[in-house]
Amino acid sequence: MKKWLLLLSASFVLAACGQEVAEPQVDTSADTSTSVVESEVSSELASSETDADLVEVTVSVTEDGELITDGEQVVEVEEGALLLDVMKEHYAITEDGGFISAINGVEQDEDAGKWWMFDVNGAMGETGAAETELQAGDLIEWKLEAFE
Repeated sequence: MKKWLLLLSASFVLAACGQEVAEPQVDTSADTSTSVVESEVSSELASSETDADLVEVTVSVTEDGELITDGEQVVEVEEGALLLDVMKEHYAITEDGGFISAINGVEQDEDAGKWWMFDVNGAMGETGAAETELQAGDLIEWKLEAFE
């Protein structure tokens, strides 16, 4: 009879221990999934705030009407970014005082009267590249052509 009582008592103790262990695991799991969901939502919000500040612009670079090597790129920039800064970031340029004299190794030719000029959305740039602020959807066309 003592053996039965001992076995029965041991069963109750083990069962009770198993229940105590199971409850904290469930609670911890619930807390963790809440933290994961909160973390994912926070990341999405931070990402969407960052993405909201970025806009796409297209930059096209031609010499006598032909694209130069790596001459056309769609780039993401901060709205209001300056064209000169964008050119420095995405192309190999030579510039002096905000005036670009070479893009990706293609240099202007003073003797031939060829200068780097740019259009913004089909109209000649009204300011220099160092002052031109870019907006969503802008098309920037750099052209190395004889200035007429």
